[in-house]
Amino acid sequence: MILTDLQIEGFRRFASPVRLDGLGPGLNVLAAPNEAGKSTLLAALKAVLMVRSSSKAKPVKDLQPYGGGAPHVAVSFTWKGMDCHLEKQFISKAFTRLILGPERFEGDQAEEALRNLLGLEEASKGEAAGLWSALLVGQGESFAQPDLNQTGQDSLRTCLEHGVDHATGGAAASAVLSRVRDRLHLLQTAKSGQPTGKYKQALEQEAQAQACLQDLENRRAALEEDLAALDQARRALREQEGPERKAQDEAELLALRQLRDKLRVADAEEQAARAALATVTHTRNSICDEQERRQERRETQRKLEREAAEMQHDLQALTQRTAQARQRYEESRTQREQAEQQQQAARQALLAVSRRVTVLQQRAALDRSKQTLHRAEAACTRLEQARAVLAALLVDEGLIRRVRKAVREQDAAQAALNARATRLTVTLQPEAAGRVLLDGAACPQGEMVLTQAADVQVEGIGQFRITPAVKDHDEALAAADTARQQLQSVLHSAGCQSAEDAETLFEERRQAETRVAEARAAFVASLPTARDERDATLFEALATLRQDLSDQVAALEREQAAFEQDCQPEFAGAPGGRAAQTATETVRSPEAESGVQTEQTEATLQALQQRARQEEERAARVADEARQTERTEQAAYNAAQNLQDKAEAELRQKQTERDQVGRELAVSAARESDDALAARAAETAQAQAQAEAHVQALKAGRETEQPLSVVETRIMRREQALENTRTSIARLREEIKERETRVRVAEGGGLDEKIAEAGRTASRLKLDCEGYERERAALALLDQTLSDAEKTQTERYLAPLVRTLQPAFSTVFPGASLEMDTGFGLCGLTRRTAEEFGRLSDGTREQIAVLVRLGFAELLHARQSPAILVLDDALSFSDSQRLELMFDVLADAATRFQILVLTCRAEAFARLGGRPLSLRPIPQITERR
Repeated sequence: MILTDLQIEGFRRFASPVRLDGLGPGLNVLAAPNEAGKSTLLAALKAVLMVRSSSKAKPVKDLQPYGGGAPHVAVSFTWKGMDCHLEKQFISKAFTRLILGPERFEGDQAEEALRNLLGLEEASKGEAAGLWSALLVGQGESFAQPDLNQTGQDSLRTCLEHGVDHATGGAAASAVLSRVRDRLHLLQTAKSGQPTGKYKQALEQEAQAQACLQDLENRRAALEEDLAALDQARRALREQEGPERKAQDEAELLALRQLRDKLRVADAEEQAARAALATVTHTRNSICDEQERRQERRETQRKLEREAAEMQHDLQALTQRTAQARQRYEESRTQREQAEQQQQAARQALLAVSRRVTVLQQRAALDRSKQTLHRAEAACTRLEQARAVLAALLVDEGLIRRVRKAVREQDAAQAALNARATRLTVTLQPEAAGRVLLDGAACPQGEMVLTQAADVQVEGIGQFRITPAVKDHDEALAAADTARQQLQSVLHSAGCQSAEDAETLFEERRQAETRVAEARAAFVASLPTARDERDATLFEALATLRQDLSDQVAALEREQAAFEQDCQPEFAGAPGGRAAQTATETVRSPEAESGVQTEQTEATLQALQQRARQEEERAARVADEARQTERTEQAAYNAAQNLQDKAEAELRQKQTERDQVGRELAVSAARESDDALAARAAETAQAQAQAEAHVQALKAGRETEQPLSVVETRIMRREQALENTRTSIARLREEIKERETRVRVAEGGGLDEKIAEAGRTASRLKLDCEGYERERAALALLDQTLSDAEKTQTERYLAPLVRTLQPAFSTVFPGASLEMDTGFGLCGLTRRTAEEFGRLSDGTREQIAVLVRLGFAELLHARQSPAILVLDDALSFSDSQRLELMFDVLADAATRFQILVLTCRAEAFARLGGRPLSLRPIPQITERR
């Protein structure tokens, strides 16, 4: 089977018709960028081959383009030497048309014929499936091995059985296995093996009965527990409500409270004695601290007096050095000011010469601006003249198109009339000239076209009337007249007598337009400041040129006046002043004013400017040296002044500290003399000794007593115990009341009878579940036995499939051997060691999945069944070496059946070769009836 043409319309992104060009036998490659429609092409091919056109399912509606429409697909192919064609339209006005050589099918007959041809079976509503589902590999599907449904597996088995002599078991074994599984699936689910149906219902009922029985037994156990707890609670209540125990606890608590009050009084006396001792101790410590501070201040005062005398001597030397530094600084500043005055005079002289150079440069720029403006105005004049000539020519592009259209319509109408008219050929003897008349005039010789009735009169013979047998004669004449009138009307509006005159005027207009364009280009080139080529911008640029010229003239006049005013004789005595005076004379010379000898004037000014610049640079160097000397002397003076200021500040600080210490000593002595302070210190020492003795006496008297904290803790514990007893009595009374109520309710509910009935129900349901379990086990054993037999038989004819796949696998994976499961999937690959498929890399799994699909296509081709392979963006994770090997395998397989490769990696797949395909828009899909 070879696809030769594929056309789609109204399909997802292709709202307009497109065709896949270049399809042919062997390897076909469509290399296009992302979102070019490759996946849409594959979806269209799947839909036309495997989806009924009458389907209304959601996947079919998803095929519509944005805005809606009816997806339409047409595919042409060859099969067994026959030209075949398949065409489908979905959703709106759906139809199916299939042509197989001489046979034609429509509607459902076409769908059935197509499914029989491709070996497909109904998989879901409106969609078929089979081995072809594995051969049309969409984007992202190439990473996994093909997931074949039962139809696809049956197709493979049919291909494999074609090479096996016989098969045991056959359809009968499959039918028995199917019935066993149907019966088993009534008792357990197909995938997980969980109970279902009646078996699941019986298990749920048994679980409910067991739960009910357990609940009743729990209630009986709770009743027995309540009876025991009720008896224990009553005994505990009697013990805690005894009057002797209560009186004893209250007496012990009263004794403890009296002891606590006694200890609190003794503790207060001891705390008062300790407070008095602390006060006396604090007072004595304060007196000692004051004595020590007074001694330290006297020593500090003597030390500060010595340091102040030394600092006064150092300050006198610093003052003398600062005065000398100040004198040197004043001298350097005077020298610097003189040097700067000389530099300023030289700079003024240089400025005068430079300004003259500027005046000359402005003059030259003014001359250039005048020339530019002159060229622009001349170009503008030429442009306006060319435009005036163009405006006088009326035949433009639109008018000539109307004339040409009218001429074509007249020629077409006349040609149509002539084609339908009667042709008359006349050949007369010489002596017959003038004896034969046509419509009353001498009949000309040769061929004539008769569009209207004509009378031929032969002298001495008679008269003949020729009526042309022209169909729609009047309409053709009217059309020709109308075409002539339209042509005359268009020519009149153009002011022309004929179409040739109009063409001549149009050619003159084209030449005028060329001249306008040339003049405009010259005008644009003459305007260096034009931002774009719009007329308004161009004329604005011309006005800007005029204004700029006027501004330059005014600026030159201002600069000349300023130069005349600034270049005064006062610079003659300054450095460079002679150069400024010479420049002034040059400017005032008649030659400079009239523009004569401009080059010599500029050379003279350049030399003067150079000499003035050298004078200015020399004066600048002298001024820089003077400034540097000034900065050095200033830094020395500032350093000396800083040292003097720092010494004066330190001396003042020492004197202030000395005076502060003296004031503090005077204030302390005025507040309390040294003798009075010593006497008070002796008194506080004696009072401290007496307070310490009193505290020790109180402490010795309490050594045999219990600590107050222990007694208070014991009281709190006794009070808490009494409170707990009262709370426990209330709780026991409430508990006894609650349990008595539950016991009365339980004893009157017939609990034992309910337990017996629930036990009988649970036993009966358990027997039902055991019966279902035995039946399920028997069916599962039978299913396993039949499956093993079917697996053994399937493994017998997997060998041809492995032999088909092995050459391609050996090319990509040298030395590898395959292992396939009964679901026709590759479960293992042996390369020195066995490797599971799931543990391989993504790229290797993708390559294997593509090779397995190639093997399926090989089987179909060997059985002479329709087979092609379509890969959409496959082999994305293959390295360059593996990709080259896969190219070799695909190219070899393409020699036996057709392969379509859709890829966005044009550079990587350029080495694959094959037929290059392309997508081309077409006016409409070519329908075959």
